[in-house]
Amino acid sequence: MKILIVGDTIDPRLYDHFQRSRFPEDIEFIISVGDLPGWYLSYLMSVFNVPLYYVRGNHDTAYEEEPPEGGINIDGKITKIKGLNILAFEGSMHYFSPRAIQYTERQMWWKWQRLRPKVFLRRKIDMIVTHAPPYGIHDGEDQAHKGFLCFSQMIHKYKPRFFIHGHTHLNYGRNQKRVDIVNDTMVINGYGHYILDVENPC
Repeated sequence: MKILIVGDTIDPRLYDHFQRSRFPEDIEFIISVGDLPGWYLSYLMSVFNVPLYYVRGNHDTAYEEEPPEGGINIDGKITKIKGLNILAFEGSMHYFSPRAIQYTERQMWWKWQRLRPKVFLRRKIDMIVTHAPPYGIHDGEDQAHKGFLCFSQMIHKYKPRFFIHGHTHLNYGRNQKRVDIVNDTMVINGYGHYILDVENPC
């Protein structure tokens, strides 16, 4: 099973220079990790003819009036998609922008706590999808791009197969990896686009 992951920038390979033949035929669904226009996500659903699941990035305030048409917001939920139990959280670390979708560490921790009984009932989390990265993994030093400590704690507690995030652009000029392995969890930065083969992820 293959998943198309997108985030943070309109990738020319998916828009200006798009050719469907360049992408696998067996993409099952799309995950957006945020900071993308709603029209772009609707376009991707149309050209790939698959469902879209998304979390909002810190800049996605326009979704309140114009969400991706047909997309499903999975923030603050555990959603079962194609047999995968997926836990998801929107937004970035709070950095005092008046309109941004942002949370303090404590606010995000409480969002997690409210879901813990449901996680217990599911028994297993296969994937965590967020906009911001975990603390100490793919994050930045400035307040706006710091990762959430509770996300790192989720990795260690639930041991998901995959942790997928956005927010920290791979073109920021830092020597940043797109993929890291933390314990047995594959942490993936979804900037631009990334195709995840669930059965053969490496």
